[in-house]
Amino acid sequence: MRFPYGLTPLRNAFRLLRDLRRWSPQDRVRDTGLLEQWQEEVAVVGNSGSARVEVELWFRNDPVRRAAAQAQVSGLIAAAGGQVRGSSALAEIGYHAVLADVPHAQIQQVLDQGPGAIELLRANDVMLVSPATAMSVVRSDDVADGELADRQADPPTEPPLVALLDAVPLANHELLAGRLVLDDPDGVGALYPSASQQRHGTAMASLIAHGDLNDPGPPLPSRLYVRPVLGPHPFYDNIERVPEGELLVDLIHRAFQRMFKGEGQQAAAAPSVRIVNLSIGDPARIFVRRMSPLAKLLDWLAYTYNLLILVSVGNHDTRTTVPAELLDKPTELSRHLLANNRDNALRRRLMSPAEAVNVLTVGATHADSWSGTVPDTVLDAAEPHLPAPYGGGGLGHRRSVKPDILLPGGRRLFQRPVPGRTGDVELRPASTEATGPGQRVAAPDRRGGAAATAFTHGTSNATALATRASALVMHQLNTDPSHEGDHPFPDPQYHPVLTKALLVHAASWGDAFTILQQRLDSDLTRLDGTQLLGYGLLHSDRLAVADRGRATLLGAGTITGDQRHTYRYPLPPGLRATTDWRRLTITLAWLSPVNTRTQLHRSARLRVEPPTDELHLQRMQADPNGVRRGTVQHELLDGRRAAVYADDAHLALNVDCRLDNRAAPGTPVRYGLVVSLEVGVNVRTDVHAEVRQQLRTRIQTLTRVQPAS
Repeated sequence: MRFPYGLTPLRNAFRLLRDLRRWSPQDRVRDTGLLEQWQEEVAVVGNSGSARVEVELWFRNDPVRRAAAQAQVSGLIAAAGGQVRGSSALAEIGYHAVLADVPHAQIQQVLDQGPGAIELLRANDVMLVSPATAMSVVRSDDVADGELADRQADPPTEPPLVALLDAVPLANHELLAGRLVLDDPDGVGALYPSASQQRHGTAMASLIAHGDLNDPGPPLPSRLYVRPVLGPHPFYDNIERVPEGELLVDLIHRAFQRMFKGEGQQAAAAPSVRIVNLSIGDPARIFVRRMSPLAKLLDWLAYTYNLLILVSVGNHDTRTTVPAELLDKPTELSRHLLANNRDNALRRRLMSPAEAVNVLTVGATHADSWSGTVPDTVLDAAEPHLPAPYGGGGLGHRRSVKPDILLPGGRRLFQRPVPGRTGDVELRPASTEATGPGQRVAAPDRRGGAAATAFTHGTSNATALATRASALVMHQLNTDPSHEGDHPFPDPQYHPVLTKALLVHAASWGDAFTILQQRLDSDLTRLDGTQLLGYGLLHSDRLAVADRGRATLLGAGTITGDQRHTYRYPLPPGLRATTDWRRLTITLAWLSPVNTRTQLHRSARLRVEPPTDELHLQRMQADPNGVRRGTVQHELLDGRRAAVYADDAHLALNVDCRLDNRAAPGTPVRYGLVVSLEVGVNVRTDVHAEVRQQLRTRIQTLTRVQPAS
C-alpha cells in the first residue's frame, strides 16, 4: 500500500515486524523472572500460603482513570483470595504499582495452564507482574582479630556532602562515632534484635569515611548522612533487606524528598548533600532491554536535584564447576573462569538500577590492600586487577557504556576441593571475613561490640570507595584551588557533573584488555572490551591531579538544544615537531532530563568531537559508538607522529547539544568537561607549565580588550 505523506517511515517499521498483536498475559511476565520464581516457591511450600508480587499498571495521566484502574486490579486480587499490601503512583516517571499477595492456588493455575489462566494476568490495566523479592544483602558473622587502625582526626563538623542509602550502621563504632548523621524516620534501627546484625551499613559507612582499613586514607572531612532503606530479615539473622510491605521505588523517592524538600511539616533533612551512594542491586530485576522503574527514578532525581548518584552493578553467585586437573594450574584455572563468565554474560547482566543513564555505575576488580599469605586450604583463582568474578556487567540502556568505572572490590576466594578428585569439581566461595583477604571495614562483633573489624568484598565495596573518591574531589573543588592569574573555577552548581567527569577521566583500561586477550586466546574487539571493562579501572593517582608531564583543564556550563559551546586548549610549544608519545584525554559528563514515556528515555544528547588532525592522534580503548549513548563521553587519543603548529595554536573542542523533540524548548542541561594532554615520563617538556602560561597570557589579553563599563 502507499502510505500518506509523512508516514513513509512507518512502512519501514512494519517491514521489521514479526508479530503484531495486543499486549498479552505472556508479555506481562516475560523477562521478569516471575514464572521461574513461582515454580521454585511452589515446589518447596506447595499450594498453601501466598507469594508477594509487584503489579505495575499502565500509567494514566488522568487521576480519575488511574484510581479506577487501581480499584479494578485491587478487586481482581481480592476476588482471587489475595490481599493488596500497598501502592504508589509517581507522575514524574510515569510509575503506578500495587504491592500484593497472590494465593499459591492461583499460582498453580498459571504453572499448569499458562499466564492466561488467571484474571490478574489478563487485565488490560496491568503492564507487568514481577516478583516482589525484597532487595537484600547477605553477610557473615565472622570478624577479624587485632587492633583497629589508628584513631585519626577528631570527628568532622561540616554538614553532610554525601548520603548513604543502605542498612542501619553501628553509629557508635569507634571508627564512626561522631561522623554520621543517622536519619531513621521509619524506625528501622529498632527492628534489629541485636547490634551484631548491623553489618552492611557499618561496612559501607566505614569504607566511605576511611577507605580500606588495610591501607586507610584521610578521614572524610564532612559528616555522612545515612538514611536506612534496608532492615533485618524477620527470620534470617544474616540477611538485611528492604522492609516488608514497602515498594522500593516509593521508599527511595520518599528518602530523596525528605533529604531535599522535607517531609510533612519538617524541613529538608540534608539539603547540603550533593553525592548519594546506593550500594545495593536487585537480583529480581536483571537489565534486559527494559529499564526498571528504580533506574528511571534515579535518573529523574539526579537531574531534578543536581546530584551525583553512584550505583553498584550488583553481585552474582560465583559457584561454578571446573575440571579437577586445573586446580593446581592457576593460570589455566583463571582462564577457565574468565571464559565461563564471558560465555554466561547474559545471565550476569547489570542489576537494577545500574542501567540508569544519569548515575555513575561502578563495577569491581579482584583486588584489595590485604598483604597476608593465602593458605593452602583456599584458591585465589581470579586474575588480580581484572573484573571480579562476582560482578555484573554488559552494556546499559541503548547499548551505552556500563559500568562506567571499576574500583577494587576485594578478593573472593574459593574453598579448595578435597585432593584426589577427578572429573569436574564444584568450586564454592570460601569464608574469609575473619582472616582476609578482602577489604577491612568497621564491624560489630558477635556480641554487638563497637570496636571490631571484618574483611569483606563486593561491588558494594567498590561503589563505596568510588563515593569516597567523589567526596574528596568535590571537597577539593569547593576550596576553589585556582591561583592568582588563573581563570576562576566553575560555580559550585557544576561540581556534581565535574566530579562525575573527573572520576571517569582518571579511568583507563591499562593492561587489562591485553591480559584479557591473552587469557581468553581471543582477538577481542573494542566493543568486547567495553562490555567487560567499561571505561576502565580508576587510577587514584591520576584523580584531580596534574604534573609536569600532564596538564588538565576543566570547563563547565549550561547548554540547551541546538547550542554549541567552544573551548580552546592551548598546545604547548615544546611538543611541536617531536615524535614523543602523547595522549589526549577528553571527558564530557552531563545530567540529562528524562522522558520516561519513550524508549529513548534520555532527552539531552551532548557530544564533543575529538580533534585528531592537529596532533595526529588515533582514538583508543572504549567503543566509539557506545561512548555517545549515555551521559559520559570518555575519549582517549594516542599518537607519536610529529605535528607542526604555530606558537599560539590550540585545540578547538565543541560541545553540542541535541534535545529530544518532546523536551520543552530551552530545557537547561548542566555539563562538565575535563581535557588532559600528557606525554611520556622521558619527555623534558614541562607541559603543565607551558599550557598554564599560555592560558594566563590569553586571560590577560582578554582582560585588556574588555570595554570599560
